[in-house]
Order: sequence, then C-alpha cells, then structure tokens
Amino acid sequence: MKKRFLAIMLAGVMAFSFVAGGCGDNSTTTTSSVTVDGNQLDADQHYNTYLASDPTTLDSVKGNDTYSWSILLNIMEPLTRVDQQGDKDVRVPAGAASWSSNDDATVWTFKLNDNKWSDGQPVTAGDYVYGIQRTLDPKSGSLNAYLITCIKNGAAVNNGKMSVDQLGVKAVDDKTLQITLEQPTPYFLSLTDTRAMLPQRKDIVEKYGDTYGAEASNLVCCGPFKIDSWTHNSEITVSKNDNYWDAAHVYMQKVTWQIIQEETTVFNSFDSGSLDTCSSGTPEWIDRFKKKNGVTSQEYETTTLRYHFYNTKDKLFKNENIRKAFTYAIDRDDVNKTIYFDIHKPSYSWVMDPVTTGENGSYRKQVGEDPLKDIMGNQNPKDLLLKGMKELGLGDDPSTLTVTLSVGGTTQWLRTYGEYFQHKFKDVLGVNIKLEQNEWGTFESKINSGDYQMGYMSWTIDYNDPMSMLELMKTDAGAIPTFWSNKQYDDLLTQASKQMDEKKRTDLYKQAEQILLEECPVCPVTNEVAHTFTYSYVKNVATSPFNTMGMKKVYTSGRS
Repeated sequence: MKKRFLAIMLAGVMAFSFVAGGCGDNSTTTTSSVTVDGNQLDADQHYNTYLASDPTTLDSVKGNDTYSWSILLNIMEPLTRVDQQGDKDVRVPAGAASWSSNDDATVWTFKLNDNKWSDGQPVTAGDYVYGIQRTLDPKSGSLNAYLITCIKNGAAVNNGKMSVDQLGVKAVDDKTLQITLEQPTPYFLSLTDTRAMLPQRKDIVEKYGDTYGAEASNLVCCGPFKIDSWTHNSEITVSKNDNYWDAAHVYMQKVTWQIIQEETTVFNSFDSGSLDTCSSGTPEWIDRFKKKNGVTSQEYETTTLRYHFYNTKDKLFKNENIRKAFTYAIDRDDVNKTIYFDIHKPSYSWVMDPVTTGENGSYRKQVGEDPLKDIMGNQNPKDLLLKGMKELGLGDDPSTLTVTLSVGGTTQWLRTYGEYFQHKFKDVLGVNIKLEQNEWGTFESKINSGDYQMGYMSWTIDYNDPMSMLELMKTDAGAIPTFWSNKQYDDLLTQASKQMDEKKRTDLYKQAEQILLEECPVCPVTNEVAHTFTYSYVKNVATSPFNTMGMKKVYTSGRS
C-alpha cells in the first residue's frame, strides 16, 4: 500500500495489502500454463486480503486515507510506478510509456501507453489533465492538492486566484501530456504515482456528481484491475481488467479485501487459510505465524509514523507550552513496550528513517536520528503544563483540566490505547483524559472540521523525500488539521522545493523539522515496523515501503 501514498491509517489494526516485487519476468501469455521465474502459476489466480476500515471514498481527488489508496493503486493507473527490483526501487512506465524534460527540468512531457478504461474507452492525456485540474480546483476541496502545487500556477489555482485552465498542464494530443512547473522541483517524478495525479473521466465524474466513487458502480477503472463489488463495511472485490495496456503481465484474476476491524478475527482468518496474508503486532501471534508451516514472514521498517496531533485553535492547545507538556510527557520506550510489545521503534523525529534525500541516502543519518530528544532535554513536562496554564489564566491545578483524546475506530485495541494514555497523562501531568472513539468516517469528518482537542492517527508517506512529511504541516496544506502556521517554516520548505543542490536542500529540511518539533503541533510517538506473513504459495511480494506496483505482478503457485 502506498503508502503511500498520502495516506491516513487506522493505527492499531495493521491492515496490509501486498504489493508486487520486482522478480524477473519469464512469462508466457496462456492462462493455464503461465510460468514466472520457473514457477507454474495456479490455474485459479485469486488473493484474499483485508482492510481495517471501509474506505471513505474511491474518488481519488477527495479521499486521502490509506484504505482507499490500497484499492485505487490497483484499479487506477498513475503515470509511473515504483517497482522493487532486487534491493533497488526503480521508477517504471505505467500510464506513461516514457517521459522527458527540458534542460532545466521545468517542462515534462509524458508519452502515454495505449491504455483503455474498463468500459473500453481510450485513456487520453485529457483524462490526466482533468484529474490534475480537479485535484487543484478549490471547489473539489481535495486534501491532496498541496502535493502538486509545484505545477505552474498550482497554488494560485488552488487558492481561487486563477482558473483551472491556467494551470500548467495540457494535452498536446491524446497520447501526449505536458506539465510545466513553477520551477525545477527535485522530487517531481515522485509525485507522478500519487493519487493527486491520477486520471479521471470527466463524463463519469459529472454523471455521478457528489456520489462519484461512493459505490463500485459509480466509477470506471484504468488500472490492472476493475472493481466488481463494494459491500460497505464488509468486502471489496476486483477482477483483472482485460482492457489494461499490460494485461498480459497481470496474473491475478480476482482480489478480495475483507473489511475486518478486530485483530483476533484477522489472525484466526489467516490461521485457517481464509486470508492469504496478515500483519500482526502481537508477540504471541507473531511467534505462532513464524513457526507455521508454509508461511513466509517478513520484517522491515516502514514509512508509517504513529503520532498525536493538537488542535491549535482549541482554547488549551493554542498554547505552545501545553502542547510541549503533552509531547514531552510521553515515555516512548514504555509506549513501545507496553502498547506495541517492542515490535515498533520509538520516534523522536517527524521524518522516518527509511526516507532518503537522493544520492546522499538516508535523511536521518545525515541530520541526526533523534532531534526531539535533543529538544526535550531535561525539561519537566508538568512544569511546562503549569507554565502554560498560568499563561492562559487557568490556575495551577492540573486536575481541573479534562482533555479529550479522539481516535478513529471503535476496536478494543484503540480503547486499550486510550486507557493507557488516560493513566499516563494523569500520572505525569495530573490531567484527566476523556477517550472519544468514532468510526473512521466520523472521526475524519470531525477532525477536518476542527471538532477535537487531541487526536491519534498514523501517516504513510506518498513519496520518498523528506518533503513528503514536512509539507503536510505547511500553512496551506490542510493534510493534518492542526491549524498551526509558521511563516519561517513555510519559507524554508518553499526554498527547499526548488533547491536542486541535495546538501543545501537537506539543510533546509533540517531547519524546518527543528521548528516543527520545537512548536509541537504534532507529536511523533512510534515508527511502524511491519511484521507480515503470507502463505508461501504467494509470489512476487515486495518489502519496499516505496513500491507502488499494487497487485499487478503478484501471483500464486502451489496453492493446495
């Protein structure tokens, strides 16, 4: 999952949708005798996986949760994809057969593959133009618009100062897409496999209006698969899209995502074989599945950060010292031990460790592993709370404060998570915590409208660059609705977005991250480490967090 991809994930129940690996392709094209890397494919190619919550919508412009991305990555075709080939991530053709730029990398030209929508109509450059325009059109209210304001006039269009036809994107002809940028953008190609740049059919969007993407029947597909059914809060099924440009190399005939919120149900379903994959955060189940015959286990650090965030418009959390108090009060090692059984990694940064800056490699290794730990030093969180209360005229008795912690789910795991912090914040700060649990859709709606005090979510990045995390907190991003704004922070990221010198760009990132962690509108808690299990008959499974191949190359061989 892309994780991609700009995604919000219901942390605690680790929904995992496998993406294809980059094994060599020695395939034939007949159905019953296909072989890949010497493995004969099963005649019946089907795959059963799960999501922890129902997607809010399959409209790529309006949705930005991980659940919908797990589906969209398979039923829609981005301009490019990232394929894991051995130990390397390689950008490969997808909707675009090839791409090139002018000398200063401000004008990009994409030559499209001969792809078709699931209803047989050709996918045109105009479809990509329309999808991009709609993302940046302020009338759409897209939470993904901030990703592509690097396109010429993108910010002005999104702010309502220019019309969408003034955007730097055009169809030269049906098979040629041209995108002009405001300035050279070092990570631009990394945006071409995000949902912000997916194609959309104008006639279908206008036909269904506000209900576009709300049901399986309310959209057409142009990816390796087409959606067959969507039983809300129960199951989503897709099947191979025979109109897809590379259908000969799509092996799965059917993929089913069951919507399962309870971890125990997931584990039992995998144990019985009704799921082909699962991801676990429970030591007993991890140990059990590692010993289970015919199961392949994988462990790797992902690009998913679990964090708290504060509503800076709230009468309490508008105060920086209050935010610092709640951030510094968290014993991340204890959280990792008590809540996550030491399977994740305590986080003292906003940008995760796997993220790179380019040729110089890991961002964290260049700028330091734990900047928040250095900022916290030996400051006493309760002293900071009392200082903040005094500044707000709230007296000096923390027991008079009741703070609501909102979470996006009603599972027992999330209740346990909330109860842990009820106890810890009471113990360290002396405040009372009220836990508010809502189904994901309600939770998302409430936080986007600012109807919360302190929340808990996780975020999986959209592309491999520190900007993918840092730009979430720009004033005009709106991705994480803390309503925090800092002009210096914005200016640093604006400079970084056009700085082609990698070392200078990295230094700008470092300065911006320092400001973010000092003012604490967000509070990193843990970096997610994936513990995933698949039956060994499932092949071509990737372990790179940046892979965006979806289920395109996954197949089964030897399923009993």
